[in-house]
Amino acid sequence: MSIRLDFKTAAAYCNFDYLPEGLEDKYKSYEPSNKTILIPRKFLNDIFEQYQLPEHTKQWLVGGIEAIEKDEILFLFTAFLVDDMCSLRNRCDEDFYTNMTPGCMKQYGDLYSFLLLLACVVPSMEMVEKRGIPKPYYENIPHQPLKAQLDKLVAYGDSKVRDFPWDMNFYTCSIFRLDRFLFIPYQFEDPFTMYRHVQTEEVIALRHAGEEFRSDGQRNGINGVFDPGGHFTSKWEENDDHIIANRINPMGYVEREPTSIAKKEWEPALQRGDTLLALHIPSGPGYTPERLKHSMSLAIELYANYFPELNIKGFWSASWLYDTRLSLILDNEKSNIVLVQRQFYNYPTFEGDSMLRYEAFGDREADPVQNDVKYKTSLQRAAAAYMKTGARFNTLSMIVLKEEIEQIGNMPYISDVDIDQFFNTVDCHLQRR
Repeated sequence: MSIRLDFKTAAAYCNFDYLPEGLEDKYKSYEPSNKTILIPRKFLNDIFEQYQLPEHTKQWLVGGIEAIEKDEILFLFTAFLVDDMCSLRNRCDEDFYTNMTPGCMKQYGDLYSFLLLLACVVPSMEMVEKRGIPKPYYENIPHQPLKAQLDKLVAYGDSKVRDFPWDMNFYTCSIFRLDRFLFIPYQFEDPFTMYRHVQTEEVIALRHAGEEFRSDGQRNGINGVFDPGGHFTSKWEENDDHIIANRINPMGYVEREPTSIAKKEWEPALQRGDTLLALHIPSGPGYTPERLKHSMSLAIELYANYFPELNIKGFWSASWLYDTRLSLILDNEKSNIVLVQRQFYNYPTFEGDSMLRYEAFGDREADPVQNDVKYKTSLQRAAAAYMKTGARFNTLSMIVLKEEIEQIGNMPYISDVDIDQFFNTVDCHLQRR
């Protein structure tokens, strides 16, 4: 490339409506290649043939690609973005990519975000191939969002990428489906530390200081519900010998009474900055402890073999499915939702029940308390009845450390005492009304 402008000049020329923060330093260290092609035409033609795209759609896509390639500055900046995006997830980088439109692209600008993602496929596949990962692990990854995107493009002429950050995981081959679940690297940054007992190997999570919790151990103010008379603030007192802090009960709430541990008896097992694998749950059958255990085992094996630079400590996820309040309304012996959440070290977040409203009732703003709503499933009926009492659900997060994978199915973190304490504590803030 004959043109190499500084970041500010190049960004001003391209005139994007959005750019992630923190790109300037990366741009300075970026070494452009001698390539003049954004997307290899053989790959593009294979896509055209595989999806049997009509001629006008093919011409539209090629026109957009050529428009980028013919603009030397836009092409260089786009190649830089592709290079950064392809390794972003494995670096656990926090730069937030989403839809972008360059103002300098007078025609085909509405295609740019999709073409940017499509340009990531070939270099990403080359990267995973270089690691020696067998092709069956990654060859179909980009096609999960690609098929739906192309169907929408052909049927409606709609090129908008609906969920750019999520789809990017697939176009960059950063996420792997291993048996039942999806996995992608994730940097742990939540305000607590997990410890393991040096002899018994018991695991305990201690919340950091300075957060307000209701008397039920959920964040004060979640779902707009406060507990002015019963809330407490987490504490952390530490000396050479002991730590005194509020334990996170693995049923998903913070205990009011602090717990003391002796440093010589407990070692850190998970701290801020450690690397985990984020677990995502595709729709479909097989949401069971057995499939969870198998998927996690495969994930640890894959990352140990092909991403040895990542020191994976375990797994993290967030979902409405982990809300232990669901155990109040579901069969604890038969419900897979309950059986799976009992395998986790669950903990509270500041996310309310909008995810449950969306997944169970189809709308994040749904009001299942209305008397004229007709429910189709037993989950809907039970959740609505619970919410009519004034109670609310929460989105919880979970941790599973890799040492506990083999114990999945036998509740590696949750004891019968924890469950009893949960039933005695849940919704106790409502009794103050």
